Amino acid sequence: MFFRWFATVLLSSMVFVMASAPAMAEVKSSTDKIVGAFMELDADASESISFEEYKAMVDQRAKTRFKEMDANRDGQVTDEEYRRFWAENKARWYRLQR
Repeated sequence: MFFRWFATVLLSSMVFVMASAPAMAEVKSSTDKIVGAFMELDADASESISFEEYKAMVDQRAKTRFKEMDANRDGQVTDEEYRRFWAENKARWYRLQR
């Protein structure tokens, strides 16, 4: 259970970091993408990721996701908003799990 959660969070963080990076004209290898994602997470350039650095990324992603789900911007996500969000976005997440 923890591994699945951790893998999901790690994949989400990598996608978030890669999606927020500027588009490059050249095609990057998967190794380049992983190294780039690591460097983005390593905010203090210590060549390691602290729990605080990782948590900051997770918190930012959670805030972004919540805003995407909260369609009427009332600060609450109803079951209808939640279901609509995942119905509209599940294809994106299924592609990531391959």
